[in-house]
Amino acid sequence: MTRRKLAVVPRFASAEPPGERRLRGRDVALPLVDTVSAIHSHSALPIPWHSHRRFELIFVLEGATAYEFSDGRIVELAGGWFVVMPPRAVHRGVHDVRMPAKLCGVLLGLDAAGAWRNTPFMARDLDWMRGQFETHALAARPMSAELRRSVLALNRHVSITGARADRSVAAAVRLLTCGVILEAARHLTASRPAKAKRTVENALAHMQTHAHEPLPMSNLARAAGCSRARLFQLFKQTTGMAPNDYLQRLRVSNAREMLANPARAITDIAFATGFSSSQYFSNVFRKYTGVTPTQFRHKHDAS
Repeated sequence: MTRRKLAVVPRFASAEPPGERRLRGRDVALPLVDTVSAIHSHSALPIPWHSHRRFELIFVLEGATAYEFSDGRIVELAGGWFVVMPPRAVHRGVHDVRMPAKLCGVLLGLDAAGAWRNTPFMARDLDWMRGQFETHALAARPMSAELRRSVLALNRHVSITGARADRSVAAAVRLLTCGVILEAARHLTASRPAKAKRTVENALAHMQTHAHEPLPMSNLARAAGCSRARLFQLFKQTTGMAPNDYLQRLRVSNAREMLANPARAITDIAFATGFSSSQYFSNVFRKYTGVTPTQFRHKHDAS
């Protein structure tokens, strides 16, 4: 097998990718941070191999995404979860794409000169946070309610202002960013309440088994052992997605595996994975992967 050459891109691009706004730490007088990014993609976007010199916190607010690392490891993130990317970890979106999602990213500068300036932190606080991030790097964790509120507020500020932050906005961004970093360090070991977690796990198990069948919400709620309204609420809180969105992603994932077999017709795969027609299958597959099933198969055959 030919080894793929890893292409490491610069930390900063000259232009913002579609659906992304960035705010540099130096633009808001915050040496602790290189950049804060607000990302909201409604369809799949290319995410090629890259790395950063410093820690990066990635918070998934809606949807889901997954990252593949040069050592073969894959980290999957659903809405309401976050991960610490370690320095110089070469990674990309699985299959070179990021699926539709709303994210907030904070690229830290813990080792920057005067990183503590304009923050409530002392040098020993930064050392403690660095220790937490090193210990829990690449381990996906759920956000606490407080952390999620802070990330949403930070994401909103960056989405609206981008790099054009006036004095009052800059102050708000500094406060919010420091709060997000601190809460992330504190809640790396947090877990969801056992009952809510069990309810969603039951729903996910039922989806895995019956993804290829018509799956009414009432059947899913019955399998989870709660009402439809309660299931929707817990499912959204836990995964960041509505049940139908999660189901579509699951079906697309199953279809990817089947497309590896060139002898199997695409129409057959569409029905085998729960889609009502090959056209609908193609539209959904393209939304979540950025390519049609035929293009995906050709790309797989050429690799």
